Amino acid sequence: MAELMLRVQNVKCNGCVTAIQTGLADLAGVEQVLVEKLQSNQGQVTVKGTFSSDAVTTKLSELGYPVL
Repeated sequence: MAELMLRVQNVKCNGCVTAIQTGLADLAGVEQVLVEKLQSNQGQVTVKGTFSSDAVTTKLSELGYPVL
């Protein structure tokens, strides 16, 4: 199982955390999504499973949370 950790922009509230978790959970091969709010409207996203890294970063951008 692969693990990908990314820092993303625009994570401002618990609604953002839920949006990221829900959006990434729909991707093929994603088994677990953890999101932690950080300071300065940023978040740390950890994705576990057998997935495409490019698909994860693309989906995050589509959701409005671009990778830093």
